[in-house]
Amino acid sequence: MKKILVFVLVLLAFQSVFAKTTPSESENLSRGYDAYKMEDWASAVFYLKKAVASSSTATEENYFMLIKSEIFAGEYKQAHADCELFLEQYPFSRYAPYIKYQDGRLLHLLGKNERAILFLSDFCHEYQGHELYPLALFWIAESFYDEYNFDSARGIYSRIVSDFSTSDYVADAEYKLALIERRNREEKLLYLLKVTGEENLSTREEYERQIKIYEAEDKIGLKKQLVDAQNRISELEAVIASDEQAKKDASGKYLADIEKLKLKAQKIQFLLEEQSIEAEENKAGGK
Repeated sequence: MKKILVFVLVLLAFQSVFAKTTPSESENLSRGYDAYKMEDWASAVFYLKKAVASSSTATEENYFMLIKSEIFAGEYKQAHADCELFLEQYPFSRYAPYIKYQDGRLLHLLGKNERAILFLSDFCHEYQGHELYPLALFWIAESFYDEYNFDSARGIYSRIVSDFSTSDYVADAEYKLALIERRNREEKLLYLLKVTGEENLSTREEYERQIKIYEAEDKIGLKKQLVDAQNRISELEAVIASDEQAKKDASGKYLADIEKLKLKAQKIQFLLEEQSIEAEENKAGGK
């Protein structure tokens, strides 16, 4: 949907730009737009690069489409360079907030997490009410997580879950919170072994008892989340099927919510299966 919206935005500027171009320039531009619409990112990048290389078609809309195409094509380094160029040339563009967000996210994807945190923090400070604000928070959390700063990451993931429950990244944030919680528990148990000595029988028994308690708590919490998500999916599907007016008025919104819930349920199921596998391995290893 976002790709289509971007295409519609730039299409509004297409006719005025097209009228001022030579046949070869207009052909590059037309092919670039067509490739973007068809999600042929390699071709879109190829033709849009040619388009922005010409003064008559080097518009902010075309640069914006080029950057989006480079991101979808996985050309993160080039996309980052073009983001920097865009912000130099069009600092007051209506696309500037989107480019700043993408620039920070690209820094994370390139492994430059400290810079990503700074860039995205600046974005959040400057655009507190922007639609991309919760997404910027998520990538800040991801950057902290990849740098093993789990305390900072946990605080931001928790905020996304509590304050931005409709965000597309809530399921991902909950998944990372579960991983962080598991890691903290493992560290506590390892510390217990270190302090009291591995050869102490009572310590081993306490260690195994704590593991069982933590595993049980994890499963209870995750299973509850899974059941809640599945129940909500059933409720929304019932609403859609209830009458024709509901289908017409809100099916789009409900279907989007259902997809998010299904994604969340899938991730929770993965965690539960992962725990079951670990439990079996531990059981086998203890024999």
